[in-house]
Amino acid sequence: MKTLTDINLNQWFMNRELNFIPNHFIKTHTPTTPESKQWIQEKLRGRYSLTLNFSVFGDTIPAFEDPQEATFYELTWS
Repeated sequence: MKTLTDINLNQWFMNRELNFIPNHFIKTHTPTTPESKQWIQEKLRGRYSLTLNFSVFGDTIPAFEDPQEATFYELTWS
């Protein structure tokens, strides 16, 4: 069971997931899974967006505003 200290308060109090990808966001190459999306919401702090990966049918990839978060995601989930 999660406690208050386990909850990322940034996720609860601000809209971090955008419906579009601004030009300055960094797209990653590793598709998301339900586990990786939860990891993004819980472990990272910046804004992100999910988009369809046109090279692989049906997969979504995240794009991050912070290049460090994009690198951290790739190193963790690729």
